[in-house]
Amino acid sequence: MSVSIDIDHVVKRYGDNTVVKGLSLHVKPGEFFTLLGPSGCGKTTLLRMIIGFNSIEEGEIRLNGKRINDVPVEKRNMGMVFQNYAIFPHMTVRDNVAFGLQMRGAGKGDIEKRVDDILKIVKIDHLKDRMPAALSGGQQQRVALARAIVIQPEVLLMDEPLSNLDAKLRVEMRNAIKKIQRHIHITTVYVTHDQEEALAVSDRIAVMNNGVIQQIGTPQNIYKRPFNTFVAGFIGLSNFLDAKLQKDGNAHTLHFKDGYNVTMDNLDESAKDGESVIVSVRPEEFSIVPAGERGISAVVESSVFLGIATHYFMKSDDGNNLEVIQYQGEGSYLPDGTAVSLQLKSGRINVFHSDSAETMIEGGHNGTN
Repeated sequence: MSVSIDIDHVVKRYGDNTVVKGLSLHVKPGEFFTLLGPSGCGKTTLLRMIIGFNSIEEGEIRLNGKRINDVPVEKRNMGMVFQNYAIFPHMTVRDNVAFGLQMRGAGKGDIEKRVDDILKIVKIDHLKDRMPAALSGGQQQRVALARAIVIQPEVLLMDEPLSNLDAKLRVEMRNAIKKIQRHIHITTVYVTHDQEEALAVSDRIAVMNNGVIQQIGTPQNIYKRPFNTFVAGFIGLSNFLDAKLQKDGNAHTLHFKDGYNVTMDNLDESAKDGESVIVSVRPEEFSIVPAGERGISAVVESSVFLGIATHYFMKSDDGNNLEVIQYQGEGSYLPDGTAVSLQLKSGRINVFHSDSAETMIEGGHNGTN
């Protein structure tokens, strides 16, 4: 049976340095939950607190409602996959995977069956007699994953498990990990600094910065409706533009420096007439129209053809460097030096208060911590 994890106002200090700052979150049974953030934000520290490698100075961690703060590591029934795999170089694949079961005193016949079953699930049963030195990085990662889950843990913890693989293998392995996690339906907490990886594998994501959760939500929600400018800038690409907000009854209009304005119909009650705002525009949230039409005036400085789309690097007349994506079929290729106007897709862009950097989109505070 899958278990839930509750992290309730936990604090981790090293001397005078507080690395995790009163953090709370709930992981649902069977969920693939990712801790995402830049290096040093506290995500690995939190993972090590869950498994018991790190002490907890304040707050508590509960598994299915049971407090586990003082439960020793070996009694927490959790499996962990490390960044460096940590498999034994002197043992075969089969013996590596069997090791945890042997330590738990499982019978020989039970060990053989469970090892064979898990090697088939992770698709390395044909490699069971090989030594780790004869395996590729991706195969070693599958061994580490098999060893972590063969003990039938209640929770699977993964710390940057793909960071040592090349780009193609990373994609292959992240798809494999997600498929395996769905198959065994185990509650999983995954740590990464790679936003694309997080978006690809997660049911939900907690974006962290400086020991604090900035936002919790589904990949789609976090990408489309970031809670603040940090999340908007960390997840995917964002162009940040300054604007003034004009409020007329229930209507809101964004006024940009060069005279372009956009009417918004999804701002909440915190939007104030005349306030300065920050507008976040994803590269695909621009529409490119001919120069002279209503929009932000810009010039193409360079471009990258990506097959499905062309990625343009532009400079606006008021000096902003902008990244704009035009998908195939949306328009003809624009050579360097082409003058254009850029219109904003008002239903998709995000608007933030300049002072707090927090969203003013209706419902944008849902799922935040």
